[in-house]
Amino acid sequence: MLTRQEILLISAALQFWAEEMNPEDTHLLKIYSGHETADQIWKSDDIQRLRTQLSSASLKYAVANARGTELLTTELFSAPEAADQARPGESGQVGTLVLPEFTNKV
Repeated sequence: MLTRQEILLISAALQFWAEEMNPEDTHLLKIYSGHETADQIWKSDDIQRLRTQLSSASLKYAVANARGTELLTTELFSAPEAADQARPGESGQVGTLVLPEFTNKV
């Protein structure tokens, strides 16, 4: 489950990556991600776009089964504590939905 504070940390790490590392160096990504098969090239503009999306995203919390494959309720919660209270004992877990900023464009 991700919280707003954790999203802020991810955003800060992305900014550090863009400013202090070479985002286009796939070897660095393999080292820091821990995935030998990571073969992505990131440009600073891509990182800034992702940071903007994360900072403006709405976080909602849902209750899923223990494997995280099915939602156990149809309700989305604004706070992780509320979702945790709706969790049916140990058979469920709380997950985070990162939703794009709502815009009322017609």
